[in-house]
This record gives sequence, C-alpha cells and structure tokens, in this order.
Amino acid sequence: MRRVITIALVLLAGCEDSGYCVENCPRDGEVVMDAGAEDAGFDGGRADLDATACVPADGATELCNDEDDDCDGRVDEDFDFTSDLLNCGSCDTQCRFSNADAVCMDGACVVTGCLDGFVDLDDTPGCEYACPIFPTQAEDCNGFDDDCDGEIDEPAELPPPPSDLCRTTPGTPCAGVGVICTAREGRTTWFCDYPPEVEFDPVIPNGIVLDEVRCDGFDGDCDGVRDEAFPTLGDSCDNGDRGACRDVGVIACDPTDDTATVCDLTALPDPAPSAPSAEVCNGVDDDCDGVIDNSDPTDPARVMDDMVHITRGGLDFWIYRHEASRPDASGTLGGTSGARACGRGAVMPWTSVGYAEATAACAAAGHRLCTPAEWLAACQGGDGRAYPYGASYAPMTCNGADRDAIPGGAIDSRVEPTGALAMCLSPDGVADLSGNVKEWTDDERGSVVVVRGGSHESPALGLTCATELSRATADTILPTLGFRCCDDDGP
Repeated sequence: MRRVITIALVLLAGCEDSGYCVENCPRDGEVVMDAGAEDAGFDGGRADLDATACVPADGATELCNDEDDDCDGRVDEDFDFTSDLLNCGSCDTQCRFSNADAVCMDGACVVTGCLDGFVDLDDTPGCEYACPIFPTQAEDCNGFDDDCDGEIDEPAELPPPPSDLCRTTPGTPCAGVGVICTAREGRTTWFCDYPPEVEFDPVIPNGIVLDEVRCDGFDGDCDGVRDEAFPTLGDSCDNGDRGACRDVGVIACDPTDDTATVCDLTALPDPAPSAPSAEVCNGVDDDCDGVIDNSDPTDPARVMDDMVHITRGGLDFWIYRHEASRPDASGTLGGTSGARACGRGAVMPWTSVGYAEATAACAAAGHRLCTPAEWLAACQGGDGRAYPYGASYAPMTCNGADRDAIPGGAIDSRVEPTGALAMCLSPDGVADLSGNVKEWTDDERGSVVVVRGGSHESPALGLTCATELSRATADTILPTLGFRCCDDDGP
C-alpha cells in the first residue's frame, strides 16, 4: 500500500524552504495555493504540480495502475504491454484461457495450444472440450468419441464391420442381413440389422435367440424351420362340443398372444355348428348329447320318426309315413350309413337291401318290419281301396311304370325321393304305398318273402294294395327293393 506523500508548496510568507515549517505550513496531505490558483484551474492533482513536487513514498515501486507511483515522470514504465501475460495490452489484462497455454503477442493474448486431453471445438478462445479417451485413438463403434473431434461413431471414421457377425441363412428372414453401429439396451457396438420377423436378444451382437419363443409363422431363429417350439401347429382340434354343435378346425398361432396357440375354427370349410335341436334321424347328433339318431324309447331325446297311427279292424299300430331311408340320405343320394332305418320325407329311399338287413335296420330304430295285415290296412284305408289313392288306377298319381318321370320322348322310369308325389297318399296320409320301390314285409312263405306295393317299374296290377304276386328270396338285393317299419307303441 502506498503512503500518503506530503507535499508542501511554499507560497506563504514566513515559511522558509528549509525542510522545516515552523509556522503557516500546510498539514500533511494538503496543498497550499495562492489566491489565483483555483481560478487558474488547479485541481490539486499531480499533473498540475511541477515534477520536482512529486515525492515518492518510502520504498515505492511502479505499479501497473496508470499512475506514476515512483514519481519519475513516467507511468507504468516497468511493464511490457506487448508480452506481459498479466498485463497484455493494458493493466490487469491477463492471458488465461480454459485448459490452454497462452502468450501475449504484440499486446494481444494468443492461445498457443491445448492442455493434454482437451481440444477447442468452438469459436471461444480456450479448450473447452475434454476428450472422453486420452490418449486419443482411431474411432470405433463403441459410443465414445475416440478421436476427440466432438463426434461419436461417425460412419466415415469407423473401421469395416465384422463380416461374419450375422446369420444370413437363405430363405429365412435373416437372408441378406447387414451390420449397423447402434445402441441397444444401453450398449453401443456392431449389431445385426435383422427385420422384425427375427427373434433376437438385443444384448447379443449377432442377435439370434437359441430357440424360437414366438408363434408367428416366421422362422424366428433362421434355422430353416418355422415355429418349431409349437409342434402341434396344424393338428386337428374342435370347440369341445359334440354332435351338430361341434365345430372343427386346426391348431394355429394365437393372433393376440404370440406365445400361445388356439384352435382356429375358421381354417376348415366345414359346416357351421348349430345350437342343440330336437334329434332327427339324419346321421347327426342334433341335440349334441353324444348319441346319434337315438332310438332308445326310454330316452326323452330319442328320434321322433314320422309315423302314422292306425287303428282298424282290431289293429292298433304305427307305420312309417315314408319308405325307410338311411340316416345320411339326401334328396339326390341314398347315403351309406347302415346304423338304423329312418322314416322321413324328401330323401332317397334305402334300396338294395336284403330281408335280414331290413329287419335289423328297423330293430336298430326301435321298430320292426310291418306285418302283412298292417301293411294292407294302411294301404286300403277303411273302405278297402284297390289303390291307396282310390278305387281306379291313375297312372300319374303314383310312381309306376306308366308314369313318365322325365317329360318328352319315351317314358322314363326312376326312383324318386320319398313323398315326392304329393297325391300318392293313403286315406291315413301314408305315402308311396303304391310304386316307387317295393317293400319287404314280415311275410315269410317258405323260402321266399312277400314284397308289397310294386316299384317304379311295375304295371297297374303290380301297384295294387292287395297284390301278393311279388316275392323274393331273403338274400335278394335290388335297386327297386326297399322297406318301411312299423311299431306297436309309436315313434
């Protein structure tokens, strides 16, 4: 700290310039002026004093402060503003920069280099960027600025990627896969650029899982086999119901959960399942109870065959309204099922059947073959008709030899679906007792059995209710020979 320098200007009478002022001398720090000094613009400053009037303090040295501290008439003469690091160009201008070496050159601060591990990446003097890796090295795919240029993993600086990292099996989603430098799960390195169909573990560079875990129709591990973790894919399955309610499909990947499978009921062109309904003799478990065409009379769900109740001349029985048919018969095909006889209309009758087979088919339905008396009573009605529809022959009423099944040309003869000719009815409403197909009856006469009603090939005489001329051995099988069933107790 500088001392206050006492300056005495001898202007007053009686004060000698002898070093000592006895009287009228100014106090320390004061300057005495004559009366005109103020008017002359004297402000008490050093510049207004004669140079000899500046008295340095004891031990005073020149400081860089724009003042003549040592009173030699020069200001800041000890400082080289052209090269002084602490006073470069002016006092207190220091050449200091962040993480850098500097010099004062021609009165200006100049950065001469960065400290080890730092670089300058902006326009501000100094080395503000700390190298993540020091000493620096060639750029690599690792998520670091290896070469300390402010950029990370720049493609132009990276080395070639590994050539054998990825699985590229032809014909799989891995075919043609390349390598990319990227970050996954917090780790940056070379990874295979697999498409979404490939199942991969992101923390494994080549990405491929050891075993597929997704059921998605893709070869997720690119081993040439799709969804091998789900060996039941494509197997048959159903909805768990029975009979007509059952719907079948195939096991497929679950579209809502790629770790599971489902039974795809839309995969097969099978008929749509139905709700449980009354059992019908059709080869189908209509009521979905697990029993097809149930004939057990003790079961409330048994098939209710279409039968007509007849009481006449001491007889009381039930008879099929239509000629017997197979359970799987349709309007064009006779079917193949021999499970039991069915009594329903609008299907092809069961033909080419022997006597024993016809007897068994009725029994399987819970019925029996009709006796000669029952068959005749059903055909003649209460007035003893010659034909089921009346006393006189009407060639086009029932399906006999004189009926032309196909109009035009010669007379064509063929078997028609049961009940196809609406007028061929008995008084009780039993159909096709005349024509269409002959019918086995429970009328064994020695080595032969009487067959009734005639067929589509029979002339008028063979189509009457009473004729017994048509007979056959029990093993006779003809496309014109069928049967119908009767019962004591009803359907």
